[in-house]
Amino acid sequence: MTYSILFEPTGNRLLCEESITIYEAARLAGLNLNSECGGKATCGKCRVRVAGNDLSAPTKSEIGCFSADQLANDWRLACCTIATNDVTVYIPTTSLIEEQVIQVDGVLDNLDPSQGVQLFSLKVPRPSLDDQLPDLERLTRVLNREHSIECVRANLPAIRSLSEALRAGDWRINVALRKDELVAAYPGPPLTPIGLAVDVGTSKLACYLVDLRNGQTLATKGVSNPQIAYGEDVMSRLSAVMIDQVNASKMQGEVIEAINSIADELCESQGLSQTDLLELCLVGNTAMHHILSGLPIHPLAVLPFVPALNLPLNVPASQLGLIAAPGARSYLPGPLAGFIGSDHSAFLLAADFGNSTQTRLGIDIGTNTEITLQIGNRIVSCSTASGPAFEGAHIRHGMRAAHGAIERIEIDEAGKIKFDVIGGGSPRGICGSGILDSIAELRSADIINGRGRFIVDKPGVVSRPNLHPYFELIPKVDGNREIIISQEDIDQVLLAKGAIRAGIDILLNSLDVSPHEINEVVIAGAFGTNLDAHNAVQIGLLPRIPINRIRAVGNAAGAGARMMLVSEEARLHAIDLAKKIEYIELTVSPDFNKYFANAVRLPAPLLT
Repeated sequence: MTYSILFEPTGNRLLCEESITIYEAARLAGLNLNSECGGKATCGKCRVRVAGNDLSAPTKSEIGCFSADQLANDWRLACCTIATNDVTVYIPTTSLIEEQVIQVDGVLDNLDPSQGVQLFSLKVPRPSLDDQLPDLERLTRVLNREHSIECVRANLPAIRSLSEALRAGDWRINVALRKDELVAAYPGPPLTPIGLAVDVGTSKLACYLVDLRNGQTLATKGVSNPQIAYGEDVMSRLSAVMIDQVNASKMQGEVIEAINSIADELCESQGLSQTDLLELCLVGNTAMHHILSGLPIHPLAVLPFVPALNLPLNVPASQLGLIAAPGARSYLPGPLAGFIGSDHSAFLLAADFGNSTQTRLGIDIGTNTEITLQIGNRIVSCSTASGPAFEGAHIRHGMRAAHGAIERIEIDEAGKIKFDVIGGGSPRGICGSGILDSIAELRSADIINGRGRFIVDKPGVVSRPNLHPYFELIPKVDGNREIIISQEDIDQVLLAKGAIRAGIDILLNSLDVSPHEINEVVIAGAFGTNLDAHNAVQIGLLPRIPINRIRAVGNAAGAGARMMLVSEEARLHAIDLAKKIEYIELTVSPDFNKYFANAVRLPAPLLT
């Protein structure tokens, strides 16, 4: 019996016929797990979370390595765990030697800081028997005299920080104020006022440490979203919550822990402390937003997919479990609809939608793809469940954009295959942009037809009795890992691109726009950054428009989050933009199946 082992968050998949340890399976899948002992179960570094049936029982080494709760939550040592059936293995960052390449860069052309948090350096008179004012009133008196601030409000942790800072700093302190609210007080010389912007994606977290005075990004880091252990897409995680409500709090705790860990690392890189964070802004799709903020999940999983709110939240950071200054607040822009979140509104903000009357198409491609069309003053959005194929999942030798992933492919006129590998070296798999290139090149070379089916007598196509044909991208020679493009791989990509293109065509039809009228297509996300625009048009993912009208903007959601972190004006603009957006629910669109059936096919090759 053939079974599969899926590794997350890289998306590598291994097909097996015999029992195998997770450690050995990872090696065969091209993944390097941490293991100082070489798989002898003595170092405890190859920790993974394994979901599946028919696993070997925990060994004595594992019982000694994990608590009962951890074992109950499927944590195992890869070198001890034997699989004999389909399993999904989540590899935390600490267990993987080579981390996934996370897209954090994004366009940020129109940043104009106008932050509400200000930092003041003050000399406060000492109290005496003749001057017994309490600390908060003593601070207010100085602020009133020097900065015309008449009243200061403060929560208990902020007051505590004030009293401690006054005495530790010999009555010379820095105070951070949000208008008339005390955020924190620090002893010593002036500090850099910093904030944290976070794009909470389904598959990744992108974090930005920002100077609130000028909007400069001081440090960035991206990691995989640990929630991926509960499923690689939004619906899987919603289902996990529907099955057991406890999973919602678990997922919330895991993502908060990950953000705190990254924030601590970023602050330390600048010689700062996490308690120096004065403001935070977090964006994400609607499910990530609700899980992060502890809002009810059930309504998002059933018709009519209604979110709990569509207004911004501005809550104490501590209320979410985030470590920051005592009075720091977390700003969470409101979602637009059940499947269009604040990450998309952040993308539209950063890409300057709403400020132009040009006809523009904005697409954020991911497991859940959000699409927006603007013509004149009208802005219409939709969301489509495109699945994770463009992130390398559900692909035989697919993986996410990590070192060793093939990201570019070209088949020349002589049939020779050329490819680029992330990080160089030998390829371990193929990521989304490479898969798209493969299909475009196979179609251009007339190796597959308009339905995506292999033409078996073409060079490179392997056909065996009782098996689907496949294309041999890299043969298994000289110790290389064989990498193929299977018929099932092509089908997965065609389903994904069909869903996205159907969404695009429905928006175009709803606003009576023809493709040649589109002035610009703006594509966001890691997949969009590596996308070959010509090949995207070639396979019909995008309408046939001039390639120079297609622009990739990287992680624009992260750029929009930074804008809202440092600018009150940007927050207000995002709210106004959200009010203008009309939403089309594709799941109930009577024309969706018609558009999808047409979009799932491959068009005739472009003339060159």
